[in-house]
Amino acid sequence: MKNSKLTLKKIYDFLEVHLPSYIFILLIITIGVGVFSRYVLNHPIPQLFELSIYSFVWVIYLGAAMAKRYDKHIRFDILYRKYSEKTRHVVDMVFDIITSVAFILLLIPSVRYTIMNYSIKASALRIPWTYLLMCFPIFIILMLFHMITSIIFSIKYISGKEVRIEEEVLPWQ
Repeated sequence: MKNSKLTLKKIYDFLEVHLPSYIFILLIITIGVGVFSRYVLNHPIPQLFELSIYSFVWVIYLGAAMAKRYDKHIRFDILYRKYSEKTRHVVDMVFDIITSVAFILLLIPSVRYTIMNYSIKASALRIPWTYLLMCFPIFIILMLFHMITSIIFSIKYISGKEVRIEEEVLPWQ
């Protein structure tokens, strides 16, 4: 059990921390080189522009999954803070269930769409769109895992069972 948790954490860390970090570095480099080539050399490189767009999209989706993992999504919480701890867990659970149902309904069509677009190539990079669109199904799967974990935690808390909170150290701390 301990070994599987460690393996799952490594997968989460790779997909939500390390991979987006490398992609973000790529994004910064492509934007920097693109700006330099466009305004200093007066020779724009379309592949860099396209790569920066796709890098940005990947970082956004994988970053959103990481935000769910650490419960750091932005929320309108003026009323939420006034609720008791149990009520907050009920509210979180209801929203997680609704969002999970929506993501479950989106998962199969998004995978099909991603696979279907293999024959379409990106205009400048000439790589299949499947690789560019793959971030969305990955995002959905990661979000589902985090929401199911959150729902289970909330059910245990609401039912009064003892809940051990294993706080992860945030990757940016």
